[in-house]
Amino acid sequence: MKTKFCPEAAELIGSPMRPVAFTLPVVLVAAIDKAAAIDDASAPNRSSLVRRALVQFLRRQEAA
Repeated sequence: MKTKFCPEAAELIGSPMRPVAFTLPVVLVAAIDKAAAIDDASAPNRSSLVRRALVQFLRRQEAA
């Protein structure tokens, strides 16, 4: 697998995923959500999608 901008990340990108549960401070979750909203308004990209998925996961965990 070749990457254009970060060849050092090839091993990480190709690695299988393992589900984990974790707890983050509410302030951090709010900052992640705010950053995702800003990114989505101007240039949606993988980074904002990952942040949005993280926020959704944390909200589901909080609701459970």
